[in-house]
Amino acid sequence: MTKSVVISAGHSVIVRGAAGPEPWGLDEFDENVRVTERVGQLLRAAGVDVEVLIDIQSADQDENLDWLISEHNKRTRDRDVSIHFNSNGITEGGIGTEAYYASNTGHEIAADVSAEIAIASGLKDRGAKDGSHLKWVRETEMPAVLIEVAFVCAHQDCDLYRQHFEDICRAIAEVVGEVTIGSEPPPLEPPGGPEEPPHEPRPPRPQWPDRPESIPVEDRPTLRQGDEDSAEPPHHVLDLQRMIPRFTGEFDGDFGPTTHENVVRYQRTHGLEADGIVGPLTWEALYERRPPSLPELPPGALPPEAQAVIMKMAVDSDIADYSWRDRGVGPDGWIMGLALSFGQSYLKLKAGHPAMQRVARANTHDDDDVCEHYRDEFDDLDMSNEVGGPHVLRHIYAFLIGMAMRESSGQHCCGRDQSADNYDEDTCEAGMFQQSHNSFSCDSTLEPLMNEYLSGLSPGFLEAFSVGVSCSGSDWESYGDSDSRGYLFQETAKNEPAFSAEACAVGLRVLVPHWGPVLRKETELRRDADDLLMAVQEYVDTIEPTA
Repeated sequence: MTKSVVISAGHSVIVRGAAGPEPWGLDEFDENVRVTERVGQLLRAAGVDVEVLIDIQSADQDENLDWLISEHNKRTRDRDVSIHFNSNGITEGGIGTEAYYASNTGHEIAADVSAEIAIASGLKDRGAKDGSHLKWVRETEMPAVLIEVAFVCAHQDCDLYRQHFEDICRAIAEVVGEVTIGSEPPPLEPPGGPEEPPHEPRPPRPQWPDRPESIPVEDRPTLRQGDEDSAEPPHHVLDLQRMIPRFTGEFDGDFGPTTHENVVRYQRTHGLEADGIVGPLTWEALYERRPPSLPELPPGALPPEAQAVIMKMAVDSDIADYSWRDRGVGPDGWIMGLALSFGQSYLKLKAGHPAMQRVARANTHDDDDVCEHYRDEFDDLDMSNEVGGPHVLRHIYAFLIGMAMRESSGQHCCGRDQSADNYDEDTCEAGMFQQSHNSFSCDSTLEPLMNEYLSGLSPGFLEAFSVGVSCSGSDWESYGDSDSRGYLFQETAKNEPAFSAEACAVGLRVLVPHWGPVLRKETELRRDADDLLMAVQEYVDTIEPTA
């Protein structure tokens, strides 16, 4: 018996999702629509009751998710399907296809669809992943599967997807509809979908159906904080907000503080002067969909090619797919960033860095030392810390991998606990590990460590940590006097996430009670996290750091 299916294209005309590098990268929303419409055609021709949903109106991510969830749930169907494409910034090699689920039935569908797409296309099968942390997967009421067809940033994925588009769509249709598509499937219908939107009319609202690139780049004015779009087009500020990758905030056409912060972040990670003013060079980078540029690296840093290898090792590792207790699967940025941070910390240790030497020393047998507090757990995994050395640094980073998921779900930009009435600059928590500046009294190496990042002597790997992470305006907000060390700590922890990892590593050796989940042993320690870091360590031993 065939199944009735509601299938939707992820994102919207305005909230377009990820985009790969020009000229070969993919635009996520365009491809979501292509795949969704073609799978709908194939299912319909096979006798499946199918409805296709494409959001042409939502102006921000929350509105888009709420609309899609509502439209799925108001329909009678057996299962829900959402089409997406992924991105993690890695361009070389192939990354693959995967699917997310939140129920036993969804798990079976997700595993089957990921496997069949891989067989049909040659894409790597990344398998079924727990999607209970994803709002659409969690709140749709029927067995649901969110399919990440391929990675828009990976050249090999893009090539395989283009070569096997029809085979991929057929594989999806056969799994989700439980049908066999005939040897002569229906011809492709004209692109663009139905003339009328496939949903009930909504109240009128401003529409921006054209892509921002439809306006020539030379016609773009210089924009700065305080600018605001008029009621009549063109809407230059709105287009700017739509074009900035992982924009945090509302697409409202108002160049306020949040837009300024997003512009500065984009400029900083794309080799531009980070002044928050959008002139010709920033517009050109946005139009070209220029990939992030690595910052000028200090002596002793990981070379760019090594960083790319380590990020690929991270996303391909077993720990990247692990579903953490009460948290689910982490964002790619969490595991890529911590793998890079460990590689850099290992180089520092080999160079005699004082803070990393503190982290790598033998178990002090003090109850405030995580090596002692978690000694049984470390020993059960054959990760003894009784003798100091690089392996202790590695074990602490393995602990950090689980701790980051417990403290912040892998979100590097996490700000203070919004449920707590705490605005003190020295006690406000910040960053992936929810540390506060008052912890610095526990070890004399922490203030100099922060100075390294404030002066650019250590790379913070912000772009890697940001992959798959969405930061709200309240997350980015820091508290206190902007010249105080407590305020600077909050800013540095969120904007230089490798600093947050190293500062937490130092703190864990002397101040376990600072972190309630660590004190209560709620942080998971995993051997497969150490396996990844061991591979990174062995690789780092083969390379030469920057001179």
